[in-house]
Amino acid sequence: MSERILELDERRKRALSAKQALEFITPTIEALREEYREAQMRAAINEPDKPQKIINLSVAQRVINTVEAQLMAAMKDGDVAAKEKSRAQEIAAMSPAKRRFLNFAPN
Repeated sequence: MSERILELDERRKRALSAKQALEFITPTIEALREEYREAQMRAAINEPDKPQKIINLSVAQRVINTVEAQLMAAMKDGDVAAKEKSRAQEIAAMSPAKRRFLNFAPN
């Protein structure tokens, strides 16, 4: 059980790190997203004969979105880990009879 709690604590620490990173880079992500969007529109209007440029800007936006999504996923996983840890502690504090009952109770 202590290994499981350690794993949960590691997930919570990772979530905190992700939250701090996201708070730090959000202004940069938003600025880049806007810059790439504007460049993509300009390229579509002024350089329609260069589709690779438009594609490259789309890929850059996708990378930004993926980084942001990964940080958000880590934060959500930390929330889940906190709830799991709380539940594990509740179960550990139960009497053996109540814990046996959990084996029969529907989840």
